[in-house]
Amino acid sequence: MAPSASLSAIKALLPASGSILLVRPNEAGVTKEDIVAVQSIFKPDHDVSIQLDSLLDSKTYTSDVIVYGAFGANPAIDYEVTQRVMKPGSLVVILDSSTNASLSVDLLINGFVEPKTVSETITTARLTSHSLGAATTVIPAAAPKVWKLAGGEDDLDDLIDPDELLTEEDKTAPDKKTYTCGPKSEKKKACKNCSCGFAEELAGAPPPAVKSACGSCYLGDAFRCASCPYLGMPAFKPGESVKLAL
Repeated sequence: MAPSASLSAIKALLPASGSILLVRPNEAGVTKEDIVAVQSIFKPDHDVSIQLDSLLDSKTYTSDVIVYGAFGANPAIDYEVTQRVMKPGSLVVILDSSTNASLSVDLLINGFVEPKTVSETITTARLTSHSLGAATTVIPAAAPKVWKLAGGEDDLDDLIDPDELLTEEDKTAPDKKTYTCGPKSEKKKACKNCSCGFAEELAGAPPPAVKSACGSCYLGDAFRCASCPYLGMPAFKPGESVKLAL
């Protein structure tokens, strides 16, 4: 049997009343007198039950506290069985003189909560408030609204309506009469002073050679003068004939 001082220290950790389950080892050597002596420490304040370690998983218990090691032997604790047969939130008290230093870590790893080393020989922990294997539905948080204006609906007054950027003239289809030359013109004829090459195209003749005044026409608009005949045309290689797809 464990020293009475250690058992009294365990009693000081317990609530004023309630039920206790004492787990005794399977080995012979625990006498009837030992059992009565252990029970007398916790009674009459607590309702005491005793179960063999090998029979612990044969039923479920409603005890508030489960105590290992009260009969002197260092217990081999099956953490899974303890969680399965005890009610949620039960207090687990372990009296162990050999592996007490690592018990708090073992209890935490095996799913117990609030592990505490009370003394060199006593360690406590609690079962979780839910039963082993319990499940629940996880409701995801609502996704934040994207592009929500910080100032609310009042800020909409500062926004520009894209339709207002277009004038009535922009919405009107171009009149073919405005084209006096080229294939898009109403008569599809070249104007008298055609300079776009459409007259030569209609005649089947090559466009007239244009002499550059600066020599930079082929480089692009950034290098062309204001009166350059190639304004608006893409850059080209020197001597290359530029043709427009009209």
